[in-house]
Amino acid sequence: MKRVLLAFVMLFIFVFDSIFVDLVRLPFVSEDQILAPHFILLALVFLTAFVNQKYGVIYGFIFGLLYDISYTGILGVHMFGFGALCYLLAKAFKVLQTNILVVVFLSIIAVAVMEFYVYGVQATIQPGIMPFNTYVIERFIPTILLNTAASLILVVPLRLFFINVKQGLVDE
Repeated sequence: MKRVLLAFVMLFIFVFDSIFVDLVRLPFVSEDQILAPHFILLALVFLTAFVNQKYGVIYGFIFGLLYDISYTGILGVHMFGFGALCYLLAKAFKVLQTNILVVVFLSIIAVAVMEFYVYGVQATIQPGIMPFNTYVIERFIPTILLNTAASLILVVPLRLFFINVKQGLVDE
């Protein structure tokens, strides 16, 4: 039962990414700036930190593929990125403590790495898509600020949920 609930919550967060983009307009964001929510990546980082590496990597590959199918024209970029980030973060969590501040900090680092990774792939495939300076000012900084705020808001409820799921998985 906990596995089904976990999959449902992750799917809801995945869908909420696109709903947030369509419905939420922040007054302090100009028309030139692009906010890219990565709530599913934040949830994957929290899943990796609070449940285990296996679930983080598997869900990373699955939701990365869904992300590629839904939002991008290149299959495999997010699938590899999400899975690899969850794997690397699982190794980092073995060395570092998994308290809330460390998890929030590493989730912000994961979003930054993913943004630069996707920009690098896009710039390689389509040279001249957006100059780097423009990318940093118009997309990277607003995206990092949005996902930092989301990480700070989501960490406590998702931590409690994932700890409950982990306990349910141990009991099964």
